[in-house]
Amino acid sequence: MARALHSDHDYLQTLHGNILSNPGKRLRPALLFLCSKFLGYSGDLAATYAATFELIHTATLIHDDVIDGAVVRRGKATLNEEGRNTMTVLYGDLLYTKANSMAIQAGNLQILRIISDVTERMVEGELLQERINFSLDQNQITYFDILKRKTASLFAGTTETAAILADCDSRETKAMREFGFNLGISFQLIDDYLDYMESEEQLGKPSMSDLREGKLTLPMLRLLEAEPDRARTLTARFWQHSQDSTLQEIMDLMHQHEILEKVRQEAAAYADAAIQYLTPFAHNAYKEILNQIPVLMANRRK
Repeated sequence: MARALHSDHDYLQTLHGNILSNPGKRLRPALLFLCSKFLGYSGDLAATYAATFELIHTATLIHDDVIDGAVVRRGKATLNEEGRNTMTVLYGDLLYTKANSMAIQAGNLQILRIISDVTERMVEGELLQERINFSLDQNQITYFDILKRKTASLFAGTTETAAILADCDSRETKAMREFGFNLGISFQLIDDYLDYMESEEQLGKPSMSDLREGKLTLPMLRLLEAEPDRARTLTARFWQHSQDSTLQEIMDLMHQHEILEKVRQEAAAYADAAIQYLTPFAHNAYKEILNQIPVLMANRRK
């Protein structure tokens, strides 16, 4: 990533340095590396594609911060908070371009198609989300459609890429894609769960940020299903007045119906489903690690 982001201009190098110094979890590159090792590939292209997917992920976060008007990411001021939206959008575009350039230079057309498809689906997901923000007519079908486009597709792209690098057959490649896809769904459900459960200090961003931004994630959608009239009234009131007392009423209702615990259990079910896709593969040390990752991710606190 440092090589890909190197620039001979001080201003651009400063922007790149901010990205490299605030890395986040680096889950997707780690997943690509582990899956590659698990499947027997140890060549240099794993690093190239790991950096490619992480640059794409970073670009989406930068654009998301502009769309959502976010001021904090990973405990630090966002790029748009420190600068201007125009500059921030252009910088996200630059990261997308660099990611695609790396993929083109690597020369694998099949993987390039995966990267193109993942990027397209992520942008589609963001467009679909933006269309329904601050609408009480959001539903679980739309929620899961957007989740699969924005989050699960990127996880699936990394694990499928590892399979292609390792020259897996079509059945094995599909299994590795489904492993990543289900892992991505589980990851997002836990994100939605933590958004209601953890503090700003723990999350590195304001708690209940999705609801503040007009997004009804699975916990809120489940509450609307359990208490339609009361939940709709509270949500509309919060969007209008942003009162902490209203948030507390929402949380009280969620605890009353055990909504958050049920969402956590659903995330665990997707984690278990991900592990099942590894079953046909031969056992090795990397398989042990990959079997643990969905469980660890489903039990994370940030």
